[in-house]
Amino acid sequence: MKKTVCKLFILLFFAVCVFFSLGLVLPGASDPESDNPPELLTENGINDDFGSEFEEWFSKHFAFHHAVTDFFADARLALFSEGNDQVIAGRDDFLFFDDTTADYIGTNRMTDADITKTAEALATLNEQVEAAGGKFLFVCAPNKNTIYGEYLPSRYIKSTSPTDLDRLYAELDVLDVPYVDLRPLLTEAKENTLVYHKRDTHWNGAGAEIAMGGIAEHFSIPMPDYGVPITVSDFEGDLDALLFPGKTMYDENITYNFEGLFVYTSAYATPMDLVITARSGGTGKLLMFRDSFANAMIPYAASTFGEIRMERVTPYQTAQLETYKPDYVIVEIAERNLREIAGYITPAE
Repeated sequence: MKKTVCKLFILLFFAVCVFFSLGLVLPGASDPESDNPPELLTENGINDDFGSEFEEWFSKHFAFHHAVTDFFADARLALFSEGNDQVIAGRDDFLFFDDTTADYIGTNRMTDADITKTAEALATLNEQVEAAGGKFLFVCAPNKNTIYGEYLPSRYIKSTSPTDLDRLYAELDVLDVPYVDLRPLLTEAKENTLVYHKRDTHWNGAGAEIAMGGIAEHFSIPMPDYGVPITVSDFEGDLDALLFPGKTMYDENITYNFEGLFVYTSAYATPMDLVITARSGGTGKLLMFRDSFANAMIPYAASTFGEIRMERVTPYQTAQLETYKPDYVIVEIAERNLREIAGYITPAE
């Protein structure tokens, strides 16, 4: 009996291996847009790393990869409340990006030299903006766990030491570089409404409105009356996509009817366009160097400022200070990417 069970197990094991291997040639079983497998023979001879490279390639491209990945992700969530190597499953259906946990628990801190270099880079840009006749502002979008850390699994313990953002703000104070600390605004607002997506790394429409409100208050300019908020379920969360690559899942979002408040003056396709321009009856001209957190801010910025130019291009194209001649210049970046800022700002010649 024991031998029979062992034989059946071995047969099942090889059957599964053969099934997924042969499945690579079945139409529709594997991703047609996936990259090609590594080559055993190259122009330099035998590829010594073929074994490890093929193993890595096969683990991502075996037949029915997305369906199997989705099945195991569902099983891990249901049985163990676990995500994967990129996604942390938190309480109350919250998901978190694993790359942000170092900031939360206080590991892999930026060095003092890195903080100083970052602050000095922002001070340099501030001086360039002022020399061009504009007003500068630094805006950092907090990591989701900075605002909703209580929903992380209990094994993640928040550090009591100053964060990289705390340390950077202290340096900016010394250098007299303007910034808006959005953490207290978002923390206060979350008592009444959800300000980040549960299934995504970014803030939702309500969080974006809070952020733009802090910016508008800093510059002493009014925001429009957006009316009654609308809750829609049409947002595809990036963390859901990392956890369930074969599914299309939707998260709730809070938004407004922005019709008639502004018009795009660029060939707008998606919020991830490298350059987005718009105009409205708002105040002044805004140039924003931004990342994906500003996607949700686009309609708020477009309706608050008279003209906007939002660039998702790095290094920052500071030549726009002379060509676009903005009244206001904002650098917006996610907390998890603070160490990248110094490389995005070109020193003045």
